[in-house]
Amino acid sequence: MALLRTTRNGWLIGIGLLCLMSYVSLYFVLTRRAYADADRYQSEGFYYLTLENTAAWRFRNRICLYLFWPLNFVDRGVGTGRDPAPEPLLDLS
Repeated sequence: MALLRTTRNGWLIGIGLLCLMSYVSLYFVLTRRAYADADRYQSEGFYYLTLENTAAWRFRNRICLYLFWPLNFVDRGVGTGRDPAPEPLLDLS
């Protein structure tokens, strides 16, 4: 019985580590691509997703903003991150 419990705990730890590695990897992929876009447009802030003028884009970008807030906080604290840009006002003309 102890072996079964140890195996189950090992699987849970492995799955947890896999999820954590995926979370951190996705953050770095999205932000470093976003930093390149921000540099191209000479912007201080960045958007997690490629800019579109749709409600779905605003929703997905806001989800990324909240989801990756802890990693962005650490990234900025270390000195390698940037602040996310505020939501653009694309409908103004």
